[in-house]
Amino acid sequence: MTSGGNIILVLLAVLLINVSAFTSPHQSSSISAGSLFAKQQKKQSAAAGRNLVIKQQLSDMIADMAAVGAGAVAGAISRYQLGNIATRIIAEDKRLSGLTGWHTAAINIFGSFILGSLAGTPTLDASTTKPDAKGISPRMRLMAGVGFCGSFTTFSTFSVDIVGMLNSGKFVRAITYATANNVGGIAAAFAGFNMAKRMIKK
Repeated sequence: MTSGGNIILVLLAVLLINVSAFTSPHQSSSISAGSLFAKQQKKQSAAAGRNLVIKQQLSDMIADMAAVGAGAVAGAISRYQLGNIATRIIAEDKRLSGLTGWHTAAINIFGSFILGSLAGTPTLDASTTKPDAKGISPRMRLMAGVGFCGSFTTFSTFSVDIVGMLNSGKFVRAITYATANNVGGIAAAFAGFNMAKRMIKK
């Protein structure tokens, strides 16, 4: 081959090397940009998913607190009104003076019956598909159990009543009151639990 041909081959080789050196960085940079964009999109999708979960949890928490609050208001007002009615009836009839304070025990026993009934009632959640399924929703359980029964019944007032009786020297009455409250509450809860179970099975 002539010297002119060799020169042409050398020039072509140099040209090819320059072209490859010029194009390869662009190709790698385009690949890098594509992978970075994909990673960014994946992170954004994951962040959006987490935000959606947090929003749903916050919404559920607010709804649960609202349910508990509504039940608590209803329970506290009910106990207050029943206490006022009982106090007025006892004050108007001297023959009932021995029952002063016993309305608290009656309220606690009735509240124990309600809570026992709730305990015997199954919870219906989102997985329940039977149209004739019997039970209550988790939020309704919160409202009735934690909210209503929690504020309707009162252990603190019962305790203060006992202290007052003991301080006045009424030891027999204090023992009777404590026994009626505790044994009656347990018996009422047991009765409510079994009644709910029987009604659900029907």
